[in-house]
Amino acid sequence: MQVDIRDKVIVITGAAQGLGRTLALGLAAEGARIAVVARSEAKAAGTVDEIVAEVPGAPKPLGVVADVSDEDQVRAAAETVDAHWGRVDALISNAGWMPPSGSMRVLDFELADLRRVVDSNLIGCFLVTKHFAPVMIRGGGGRIVYVGSMVGTQSGPGAAAYGATKAGVHLLSNVVHQELAGQGIRTVALAPGLTDTPGMRASVNEEHIARVSARYPGGRVGQSDDIVPFAAFLCSDAASHLSGTLMGIRPITG
Repeated sequence: MQVDIRDKVIVITGAAQGLGRTLALGLAAEGARIAVVARSEAKAAGTVDEIVAEVPGAPKPLGVVADVSDEDQVRAAAETVDAHWGRVDALISNAGWMPPSGSMRVLDFELADLRRVVDSNLIGCFLVTKHFAPVMIRGGGGRIVYVGSMVGTQSGPGAAAYGATKAGVHLLSNVVHQELAGQGIRTVALAPGLTDTPGMRASVNEEHIARVSARYPGGRVGQSDDIVPFAAFLCSDAASHLSGTLMGIRPITG
């Protein structure tokens, strides 16, 4: 079966920058109808304008403002997308926050920072699932892609909070599969390795990037563009038999 996402309605959270922005542009280029969800109206509009300018012929995207940790805003976002297109075929739960490397050691973290990580990375996934999945179910089902991380399978000093939230995302994906597969919801947690985004650059130093790059194909860390084909496949009918699993995207090293 051909990977085809033309005219599918795909909601992407955290789509104003980094991986979310790249996914929005890349999936729009494949013909998807993209709902760009971001906390800032100006940033959501910025990604919408980029799609219009850089992807000629792409379906007109929709900018939606929502902080994924705020249930009222997430509920309103789902209602906005539903009113605009009348359905949701796929949700990519990508919004999150990576604190600076080493800043969250368990003996000296700030509680406000810990709560920000949990709210952004995990609570947000629960809320977008709660409010977008019913729209999918009403339309016969759909795909939820949770953006996790390989740090959620094995973390290191200073990364306990980020790793724990991503491990929670991986588990959430499997449980949502168990609860909603019978209603047509398919889930996958994507777990990229180190990926070159502004958030990653703000979190880790050049020495760490160089060390990890040496173990990756071509001597480089992942790029956001590397994730687009995986997301397109998962949002297509070609992946209809794949659900409840964790898909790692990184080299396996000894």
